Amino acid sequence: MEISRRKFVGGGLALGGAMALGAPNSILRGLGFGTKEVNAALADAEEKITYSCCNPECNNCSLQVHVRNGKLVRISPNPNYFTRPCLRGRSRLQWNYHPDRIRYPFKRVGERGEGKWERISWDEALDTIAANLTKIRDEHGPQAVFFTAGAVMSVMPNAMQRRFANAFGKGVMTGTSGSLCCSSQAEASNASQGYRTAEIEAMAYTKFMICWGHNPAVTYIPHWRLIAEAREKGARLVTIDPRFSETAAKSDKWISIKPGTDLAMAMAMIRIIIEENLYDEKFALERSNLPFLVNEETGKLLRQNEVMAGGSEEAFVVWDQATNSVADPDQALSPALEGSFTVNGIRVRTVFSRLRERVAPYTPEHASEITGVPAQDIIDLAYAYANTKPAMINSGMSGAQRTSNGVYFVQSILNLAALTGNIGVRGGGVNDTAGFGHGTNKSINEPYPADWVGRIPVTKLGEYFLEDKPYPIKAVYWQGKGLGQVPNSNKVLEGLKKMDFVVVQEHFFGDAASVADIVLPVATLFERYDVMCASRSFYYHLMDKAVEPWMEAKSDTWIYTELAKRMGFGELFNKTEEEWVDEILEPTGLSVESLRKSGPVWIWSDPKLNKFGVKRDKPPFYFFEDTPFNTPSGRFEFHTVRWENAGYEPMVNYRPPEECKETAPDLFAKYPLSLVANKIRTKVHSTYAIMPWLSEIYPKGWVTINDEDAQARGIKDGDMVEVFNDRGSVKVAAHVTPGIRKGVVAMPNGWWVTQGACSSVLSNDYTHPQSYGHCLNSTLVEVRRV
Repeated sequence: MEISRRKFVGGGLALGGAMALGAPNSILRGLGFGTKEVNAALADAEEKITYSCCNPECNNCSLQVHVRNGKLVRISPNPNYFTRPCLRGRSRLQWNYHPDRIRYPFKRVGERGEGKWERISWDEALDTIAANLTKIRDEHGPQAVFFTAGAVMSVMPNAMQRRFANAFGKGVMTGTSGSLCCSSQAEASNASQGYRTAEIEAMAYTKFMICWGHNPAVTYIPHWRLIAEAREKGARLVTIDPRFSETAAKSDKWISIKPGTDLAMAMAMIRIIIEENLYDEKFALERSNLPFLVNEETGKLLRQNEVMAGGSEEAFVVWDQATNSVADPDQALSPALEGSFTVNGIRVRTVFSRLRERVAPYTPEHASEITGVPAQDIIDLAYAYANTKPAMINSGMSGAQRTSNGVYFVQSILNLAALTGNIGVRGGGVNDTAGFGHGTNKSINEPYPADWVGRIPVTKLGEYFLEDKPYPIKAVYWQGKGLGQVPNSNKVLEGLKKMDFVVVQEHFFGDAASVADIVLPVATLFERYDVMCASRSFYYHLMDKAVEPWMEAKSDTWIYTELAKRMGFGELFNKTEEEWVDEILEPTGLSVESLRKSGPVWIWSDPKLNKFGVKRDKPPFYFFEDTPFNTPSGRFEFHTVRWENAGYEPMVNYRPPEECKETAPDLFAKYPLSLVANKIRTKVHSTYAIMPWLSEIYPKGWVTINDEDAQARGIKDGDMVEVFNDRGSVKVAAHVTPGIRKGVVAMPNGWWVTQGACSSVLSNDYTHPQSYGHCLNSTLVEVRRV
């Protein structure tokens, strides 16, 4: 029996809805792509089913893996799990047997980047790597070797590299600071409330949802049904996005906004909520630090030791109206929410008063001038959000936090949720659908105390490599990370070319592999053991080994174990893959065998959502109702102690984007269009970039441009155009539409640099000082017909 590609794609469309919604007709009709089919084993062969989990930075769906005669033949949903894999997860079958998959170890024989390779044995590859890394460590120190990994959310591959890097340098390591996806989201969440939340199931309970810079109809396909369920019960949906996204198309209202100005709109909404007394006073007084006092001269929170005998320097004070004096926040009889006071000669006022002052300039009219959003839309949204309970801001890892205002934007939407009492409420809050970490991989990460002698901002790899910052890097060990996701990608490639030695551990000859010295073929998720401690859905999944590695591929664990033996610390890599997984799971009471029998285990459950018979053994809980705020004050912090202590502005504070007319007028004169990178259904970052079934849907990259901007440049729908700035250029087809804001262009994220449609060669590599976050959506470009 042969699996029909056409039937597969058709089936995927039926399961996933209109998968090509929003796809430019000019792209779908005009660009071909050679596809290859995967042949399944015979239908009458004995079939074995194991369970795994889709592990890119996505929804982490449970998978049934069907094997016949030792070969993968089908990927299907786990009937006992509450989501179903989309077309991406099912295409994993093609991944395993892709004709371009790396089959053997290779060494470079031509000039770096020339594409000339020679097949070598594993012994030669490992001996070469061990010799080169040892030589560089001995001559320049272990910090001269830069290790980086990515692309998966399961534990084993990245954790094993981290363990190896730690052992290699006896704790001395050079790594990255920040993240290409969610640094700003994480930093602002940690500063404001103590940790991130990922209450995906709570989406079904909301009555009003704002998808702010987030497109869950594409990025969270298996969880979209929860939003649909809320909609069926009457919930309203508003999408804020420069593009008429797939989610916007399903919303009650689409609000088009200038990239990088979202914070100004949020501050205008905060202003309205305060001025119209729409805030939740009980939450403000009892669960936030809005009544805390701030020293007017220093701008810092007043500590108890400054004004109270025997007071702590780590505790804070409020003004108690009952006694007309300062008091401990939890002991005050009548804390003042607003006002200015004098305490021991120190002029102070409340955080609430400072917040009111901070947002005062952002009238709806002024915010409209900044954002391009009509003032009435801002007013209407503020009233609707404040007057509906529960209301949720569904930000995901929002494109709005991938801007030079990203940290304060996230703080602003958290402020909106707290100000209206929408935190600690099922169906409320700010749902970033990502990051409550379980921490269960810590036991295998670091045999030595970590000494990070150098950290490179993840957005600045090219600059730091080329300019020898913070010191010369001589070797790079690159594992499974999409180089085409790193901003200013051309500069990163140039930085890799100057290295003495580059190792790439990958499935395909992607961008990084093209400039490597040694390329190692690595096992896929079906060819090794792993565990998913899913922060997206609070499940533990066993990723069981279903088949032996294809050709000469080896697992990451095997590779690092063999290298460790050659480099003199093999005793630190003395477990099998299954034993490592058991060690990871040990704190939970689970094991490989228990998960093999039970299937995915839901850590926190909700019987109302348990529609598919998922086993559960713990009662449900709500973030910030059943859990505390993990902040220095123990409350939600509008004035963040974390940022105050680090010397950063502790409250919401708007400034224009890094690249725009106001901040860079000369650059704007050359490149007057703002570039945003949007996600599409067929990719997760640059994962799946060459899967034939998926590439049949979106064969090539394109740029979406407003019809007025296109007309001014003589561009018609389907024309080939060049998108360019000082960092680089790409040539793609134009999709001309009114469904994107004038002055903005969008390029789908996920193509490799070598495929010629990678938006990251253009993107801004500015980084947030607080979070070292990605600012790709603060980028200026120009477009011309070619």
